[in-house]
Amino acid sequence: MTNEKLYEVLGDINEKHINEARAYHKAQKHLWVKWAAIAACLCLVIPLTAFAIDIIQYNAAVDYLNSLGIAVGDLSDYSHKEIKEAVKTIDAGESSPLTEEILSLIPENKEPLDTPTQVTSEQIRELTPTMTREEVLSFLGDTQDIGSGIYVYVYEVDGEYLLRIPFASDDAQLGVTGEDLLKSLTPISEDIDSNETVEFNGQLFNKSDLTEETLEWLEWYHSLPPEEQLAVSSIPADLYANDDVETIDSAAEE
Repeated sequence: MTNEKLYEVLGDINEKHINEARAYHKAQKHLWVKWAAIAACLCLVIPLTAFAIDIIQYNAAVDYLNSLGIAVGDLSDYSHKEIKEAVKTIDAGESSPLTEEILSLIPENKEPLDTPTQVTSEQIRELTPTMTREEVLSFLGDTQDIGSGIYVYVYEVDGEYLLRIPFASDDAQLGVTGEDLLKSLTPISEDIDSNETVEFNGQLFNKSDLTEETLEWLEWYHSLPPEEQLAVSSIPADLYANDDVETIDSAAEE
């Protein structure tokens, strides 16, 4: 067919049909691009969903173990899989070496610590007044408790100071800021056994030099928040006597 005939034939084709054919071709192309994009998104969503499910299950398992009294920090040595498997086993009323090991982390099953746990002043600054006893222990770690009838936790701060944090009950809140606690730090006396001494107002006293009533008063005093300690006006006489001696010695040194 000559070019003239071809142009003549093509000229008889309604331009409307040509435009419709072009539109159909474009629509087919756009439809493929649309579904290709969706397929690509699905390839990304599926593994992310599995990851998200793992995180949700792990967090739920940790929350359950934390409700049993196990600090979150104590679970750091276990993988996500181990923690989830342990909780499933416990929930089923069964036992395994893994569950026995994890359940041994419950505070009641631990031997009481007889020395202060080491922390930093930066950690203390992060404490807030609304934190409970369990939250403080979870954040700072378990430590020596020198209280009797109440909780008085002792921490060694920056390797130089001792900090006593009292709680009147299991549900009691801290009640003060971390900055307030740092103001109550007392220097560590390396040459005196802390089990034979007691601190008051930044000074150490030999327990053997104090009466039983004074020792009980000191235990009560240390259970008070810092702002309430400042409001106490009645102090046992034997603490006044020792305080006078220390003041005289300090003045003499200057």
